[in-house]
Amino acid sequence: MVMATFVLTPLARRLEAVMFGRYEREYRLFEQAVLVVAVGLALAWGLAAFGVLPLGAGTESMLATAASIAISAFVVVGLLQFLVLANVLERTNEDVATKAAELEEAAEQLETTAEELETTADEVENAAETVDEAAEDVEQTADEVEQTADEVEQTAGEVEETVDEVEQTAEEVEQTADEVEQTATETGDEDAAEKVTEVKDKTTEVKDKTTEVKDKTTEVKDKATEAKDKTTEVKDKTTEVKDKTSDAKQTAESVTDEVEAAKETASEVEETASEVEETVPADNGDDDRD
Repeated sequence: MVMATFVLTPLARRLEAVMFGRYEREYRLFEQAVLVVAVGLALAWGLAAFGVLPLGAGTESMLATAASIAISAFVVVGLLQFLVLANVLERTNEDVATKAAELEEAAEQLETTAEELETTADEVENAAETVDEAAEDVEQTADEVEQTADEVEQTAGEVEETVDEVEQTAEEVEQTADEVEQTATETGDEDAAEKVTEVKDKTTEVKDKTTEVKDKTTEVKDKATEAKDKTTEVKDKTTEVKDKTSDAKQTAESVTDEVEAAKETASEVEETASEVEETVPADNGDDDRD
């Protein structure tokens, strides 16, 4: 059987090229012509054999021979067609088995990739949760900084009010010193005048200090306002990060669901491919035994 297959396979491939190639139409006409001739000669020979068609003995013998040849040709054509179809079926089975093996391998790779993707999705989800927690910590810290800045700003306002009061008091002292100095000058009390001058110098020094404190207070208030602006910006960024991590977590969960579906599909494909591989070799084995 193996030797016959080895010898007939090249012939079957040539016939296949004729039957399904560029000469397919001519081959169909040839096949129909062989069928018509075989049926016609067999019918004529039958009519002659039963005496319906009166022919001489020699003519009837030639007709029988021609009918036998036509029928034999028809049988040979049928056998050749069977050989070609058997060759095509065998090659198709081999292709199916090969494709099934490739499909099974692809399914295994898909399942492996799906598992890796699922692991990555889990890592992304864990990282998103970590970032979310860190963002909440940052947001809480920003709230604390903002609260502290408000307190600093409030304290700076109170200091500024106190400095204004001190400055006002210094001006009143300076005004009183001017009056005392004028009185001392009128009375000729030089010691009192010197004391007043000293008081006025101290008052001027206090006013300079209060101005310096007011400048420092204004700077502190500006710093507090800047800190509050920065805190607001940080809180906005934190909210944006939390939104992105929420989107990332949802995407990771969606990927996990899709991966589970892909793994189920890969398992089904792998089972189907295994069934095809088990079926096709069995058919080939039956052909070899025939």
